Amino acid sequence: MLAYRSAYICNNPECNTLTVGAALNDSSLKLKLGEAAHIIGEKPKAARHENIGKEKLSSIENGIWLCANCHTMIDKIDGIEFKKEELYDWKEKHEKMISMLLKTHKSPVPLLVRQTDNFDLAQSLVDFLSGKGAFYEPASIENPTHVVLSLDETRKFINREMKKIQLDVELKKVFSSVSKCVQEVMNETSRSAQNLDVQELDDYLTVMRRKVGKQLKILQDKYGCSITGQITTIV
Repeated sequence: MLAYRSAYICNNPECNTLTVGAALNDSSLKLKLGEAAHIIGEKPKAARHENIGKEKLSSIENGIWLCANCHTMIDKIDGIEFKKEELYDWKEKHEKMISMLLKTHKSPVPLLVRQTDNFDLAQSLVDFLSGKGAFYEPASIENPTHVVLSLDETRKFINREMKKIQLDVELKKVFSSVSKCVQEVMNETSRSAQNLDVQELDDYLTVMRRKVGKQLKILQDKYGCSITGQITTIV
C-alpha cells in the first residue's frame, strides 16, 4: 500500500528514485529497490523507537516508502539524524504530490529526471540564458555589438555542454534548437553589427526569443527546470 501511494518512488525529497522496474533479460522478473520503512522504530533498540503500542507501530501511518539506500540512511546511528517529524513531513508532501500528478494527468518524469546529470545540464542552460539580456532586454537598450558577442558566447556554451548529454535525444534536440536560433541571428547580423538598425535587430531578437521560449517550456515541463527572473517573459 505504501508503494502504491508513493507511485513506487522514494519519499526522500532529495532522492525520489524510482524503486521498481523491469529485468530486461527475463520478462518474467522485476527489479524492486524500494522498502517499507518504519518511521517510529518497531523494536526497543530500533531507530526512533517509542512505546506507542504494537498496533500503531505496524500501521500504515507509521510507514514510509523509501529506496533501500535511504532506508539504511535514516536508521544509521539510531536515527538521530532523521527525526520522526521530518519523515512524516516527507511522506505527507510526497503523497500529496503523487495525488496531484494523478488527478491532473501530469507526468512524474520531471521528478525522476532531476536525479540525472542531464537535468543538471538542462538547468545550466536555463541559468546561462537567464544571465544574457539578449534573450529578454529591449533591443533599444542593448549595444548591437555586445548582443552579437553575447550570442556567440551562448552558442559556444551550448555546443560545449551538449557534448556532455548522455542518452537523451530530446534534450540534445533542445540544445541544438537553441543553438540554431542563436546562429540564425548571428548570420543575419554578420554583415555589420556596428551599422545594424535597432529596429532590425529587435525584429531578429523577437523571432529568436519566441523560438527559444518554446524550448525553455520543454525544459520546464519535461525536465522540471526552474525558470525565474526576466527570462520568464519569453516562456
